[in-house]
Amino acid sequence: MKRLSPRDLTARLRRVRVVLMDVDGVLTNGILYHFVDTAGKLVEFKGMHSQDSIALDWLAGLGIKTGIISGRISQGVAERMKTLKMSYVYQHRLDKKTVFAEICRAAAVAPKDVLYIGDDIQDLPVLRAVGVAVAVSNARPEVRAAAHWITRRPGGEGAVREVAEAVLKSQGLWLGVLERFR
Repeated sequence: MKRLSPRDLTARLRRVRVVLMDVDGVLTNGILYHFVDTAGKLVEFKGMHSQDSIALDWLAGLGIKTGIISGRISQGVAERMKTLKMSYVYQHRLDKKTVFAEICRAAAVAPKDVLYIGDDIQDLPVLRAVGVAVAVSNARPEVRAAAHWITRRPGGEGAVREVAEAVLKSQGLWLGVLERFR
């Protein structure tokens, strides 16, 4: 896919009404920690960058719907996404393009009004369908090649914040965020 010029990227970011992403490798650094609880059940442990989290909260608070489409399932992720006011939480789904179509219908938006952030090959079908396809800087080469934009920050280390700020700035909403903290 052809990279967008800064001007074209800004024009597309102005249209964004839904920001979707993968979890592992985008909201996290991709490392999964496992331990067994006292009942003998395997528990998965993940960390998310606080700057990514607050950026998702800002997007939701300003009327931009957010969501995840993940192949893995984690109760911790589900609960965290609730606290971040995420509109769409799909886990244990590798049929990401099908889920993407469901979200577009539910949100009543065209695919061109959606931004998706991915890092691995299972994200390619959605990246090829959206208006703004974003790869984190440490994404697989195939994903980087399919992206309109590659973040400077890696997944799990502020890439989502970088994208959120760009969306908010392009839509004239960033100064309102800053005003809250003056």
